[in-house]
Amino acid sequence: MNITVSSSHQTHCVNAFHLYDWVQKKYEGELDVFKSDGTDEIINGINLCELLLQRNRFFIEAMIVDENGCPASPERGITTTELTNSMMRTKKKVNDEDNCSSLYRAVMQKQGRYVLKLVDQTTGQICRSNPIPFTIQETVYLYAPTGTTVQSDVTSVEFTVTPSCINREQELRVEVRICQNVTSGCSKTIQLEGAYIHPREELQSSHCKHSHY
Repeated sequence: MNITVSSSHQTHCVNAFHLYDWVQKKYEGELDVFKSDGTDEIINGINLCELLLQRNRFFIEAMIVDENGCPASPERGITTTELTNSMMRTKKKVNDEDNCSSLYRAVMQKQGRYVLKLVDQTTGQICRSNPIPFTIQETVYLYAPTGTTVQSDVTSVEFTVTPSCINREQELRVEVRICQNVTSGCSKTIQLEGAYIHPREELQSSHCKHSHY
């Protein structure tokens, strides 16, 4: 395709994020441990000891939700903020080489909500808990000098829910695995050269004569 470019050029200023460092990081940890002596069910109306006797029929899972208890994607349901002072991050050298850049310590906090779901595979019935808030803190090391911001974009979340019953003592353990992209950088104004373009003239299709054999 031919495109006609005019000779009129303009300089445009746009704000862009200047990337300093980028790592893909996985967080794994325990979110909650719910315990009961058997007199008060962990999930209202659900006795884990009886449930575990029918493992092939029932299973418990967890999922991210918003403040209203509606299912939410990881990037929308989890918010991340930096707790450390971005102007006074602690430096750390990864090795003793003179030409090695120092990394900076940043403490990140994630907050969100999840619900527990008890699923009856025979009837398809689902019993849900109320939204359960959680807070996670983790430390990351990035090249993030003064004037930069550190942000985390969650790409996926997986829960592991483990029920147990020992001597009528009920326990429900919830663990989470979070995959994320952690970046450091700052916004800068850059200049771009642009030019106006115009569409080319439409080409007329040729009328070819074909020989018949």
